[in-house]
Amino acid sequence: MEAAGRWVPLESNASAILAACPQPLRALADAQVPALIIRSALSAVECEALVTRLAAKGQLPDPNDALPARLLDRAIPEGFYREGRDGVRRYAWKAVEDRSGALIDVGTSLGYRGSDPAAYFAHSAETIRLFDELFGLESAVTDPVRALYEALQSLAGARQVSSAREEDGRSYGPAIVRAHYGGYSYAPHFDSVRLREKRSDFAVHAFRHQFAGVLVLQNARLGNSTAQCTIHRCLWAPEIDPHLKAGTFHDYARERALDKTTVHLEPGDVYFFNTSCIHEVPGLIGATPRIVLATFIGFDEDRDVIYVWS
Repeated sequence: MEAAGRWVPLESNASAILAACPQPLRALADAQVPALIIRSALSAVECEALVTRLAAKGQLPDPNDALPARLLDRAIPEGFYREGRDGVRRYAWKAVEDRSGALIDVGTSLGYRGSDPAAYFAHSAETIRLFDELFGLESAVTDPVRALYEALQSLAGARQVSSAREEDGRSYGPAIVRAHYGGYSYAPHFDSVRLREKRSDFAVHAFRHQFAGVLVLQNARLGNSTAQCTIHRCLWAPEIDPHLKAGTFHDYARERALDKTTVHLEPGDVYFFNTSCIHEVPGLIGATPRIVLATFIGFDEDRDVIYVWS
């Protein structure tokens, strides 16, 4: 772990994190800490089996093969999302579409599909069925969604961790597998269903705080380097947007001497962070793609439930 100043993650296991900070999710919401890291939630062997399972089921290519056209057609441009009900195409850090790297999603993204709620929930229902096929009791692999939820629950105290749902019972996608090929990168950005995508039609819009939960399944590696997330001690505000869009955020951060932390993770590690903190993952063209199971998390101090979605 590399960090500037004293702004460092809480890590190891849930017991160690809770001993150091009895209310770790509140500390995350207040940006008192950059991340909460639970090491070895899954073993390297379990992670390798999951990647093999995804390839065997045609959701990802065989690691020895190039990306087939049917998967390239699903590739997501860097920084792309849709905003509001009209589905306006937006780029978090680029003005034009760039396919220099490829992101393959297995699951349902609210950021991409939420402009049409009916289509989003229909796709989420398919994802729930797909994940049961991929990771269910008959799959002979560890369920990574359950592992991530259990890691979050271990830090949540009396609050109940639940896959997000609407009052009428419609269920959100519980998580999403994201495979990053060809140096796909995340420039400095933030994520928010309230402030960025403006998803006012959805129950998760009501949460004041949004976190990300990520389980690393496979690292992209080039020599001794791996693609890892850097989190800046800078909560999003409207005046930061021009720097994100223009690619000048690093200058902004340097001029203000903002703290930052790079979290170094191995397959099987889970980490949680506040998505309103500006964060980035540099691209790295390694021998294997970076593959993670990712979620978003809604948290409020006055709610006894924590919602998770993708």
